[in-house]
Amino acid sequence: MPADLDQPPTKWGPSTLNTATIVCFNAYPLFDRAVKAPIGGMETRAALFGRGLAGTGRWHVRFVVKDFGQPSRTEHEGLTFDTYQPMHQHAGENVNPRFARRKWLPELRLDHRDLQLLWHVPLMALFRLFPAWFFPLFWRRRRSDVVCCFGNNSLSAQVVADCRRLGIRTILCIASDDDLSTDYRPDDLSLNDYRTPKWMAHFALENADHIFVQTESQQRMLASRFRRHGMLIRNPVRISAEDPSHWPTRTKRDLVLWIGRADAFNKRPLLCLELAERCPELSFLMILNKTHADVFDAVQARRPTNLTIVERVPHAEIWDYYRRARVFVNTSVYEGFPNTFLQCAVAGVPVASLTVDPEGILSRHGCGLLAGGSLDTLERHVRALWSDAELAERQALTFHSYALAHHGLGSQVERFESLMRQAIADPPLAPPPPWWRKPRQRFLRIAES
Repeated sequence: MPADLDQPPTKWGPSTLNTATIVCFNAYPLFDRAVKAPIGGMETRAALFGRGLAGTGRWHVRFVVKDFGQPSRTEHEGLTFDTYQPMHQHAGENVNPRFARRKWLPELRLDHRDLQLLWHVPLMALFRLFPAWFFPLFWRRRRSDVVCCFGNNSLSAQVVADCRRLGIRTILCIASDDDLSTDYRPDDLSLNDYRTPKWMAHFALENADHIFVQTESQQRMLASRFRRHGMLIRNPVRISAEDPSHWPTRTKRDLVLWIGRADAFNKRPLLCLELAERCPELSFLMILNKTHADVFDAVQARRPTNLTIVERVPHAEIWDYYRRARVFVNTSVYEGFPNTFLQCAVAGVPVASLTVDPEGILSRHGCGLLAGGSLDTLERHVRALWSDAELAERQALTFHSYALAHHGLGSQVERFESLMRQAIADPPLAPPPPWWRKPRQRFLRIAES
């Protein structure tokens, strides 16, 4: 197991630095272990690329992240971290609750925050009246050669809109296949499962200068649904040819592992619970992030005795669970290329998937077993991988060889850097609109400019 997984790569060779900004709202806990918050594959991917890019010595890398209580600007591992739109955020936290039940006069709290209303109220009014002028100020003060947004969400749409006003190149990094949903249309005001307005997801896909995808199937979806070309960068992982020599034997592995969020629309932990009920003689462990309390509580209420639930695991400790895993189970409806699959490849854990088969690695390349949506078949696969050590070892070695050839961190960081430079050199998708163009419209589509 690579002990340096969470460590920054060694820098080498001073040179002229380009500046790259990576926007990944929840990535900060991966760099500050004092912050206890759940992270996922998208955040892990952003952190690996950010560290790798900085490690070349040719880039200054900035992350734009959520406010976890850290200073608005801080540094870790030679990387700069800025909280997103702190001026608007702090003013909004003071102003918005006070007017929630009052129309004209704010509710007073009789402390120093009342005095701050003297400038917070007009500041919020200016942001609301002229969003196309005031929101881009954040990016004007943090000018970058290129801004790379991870995940197609409302934050990415905001960043693309604001940077386009300033002529700053933007890249949208697709995470799961749902980032390319056929439901995304410019006039659809409804929300997707992650509470992103569908028109905003469409805006990001339409207006980002470049789009990076994880798989060839995402390339095809992007082209057919949105008429955009996606640049392929595979999900990276630190992996070594020596990994199998450090794997525990199959007999020393004692659990079936599941990792994901508590949601009913994609990760579907209740299906893993049902699988555990079908296999009472096997030990199951779920690392279940409590993103949806009702689903989390439903799993807890029905939990059979052979199922252990862990709500949160520090990222540095996740490998302890992979070392113990005899089988890894995935019950998702969709993924991009799951980071958990790659971690299984490094740790020698055979994969049993209900539906997800990125790049056909299970069905075509023999890197695991695919159930084709059948829970009965998934049960048979889990039992086979648990009891047949030869089958499990063969599947694990095949997946390790595939990941080593296609997902090594060094090669993917090189490709990431190459495409970042290409994004800087290429002309923007469209010229930035003049500063006076529709100042009250923050999300100005290319067709409207």
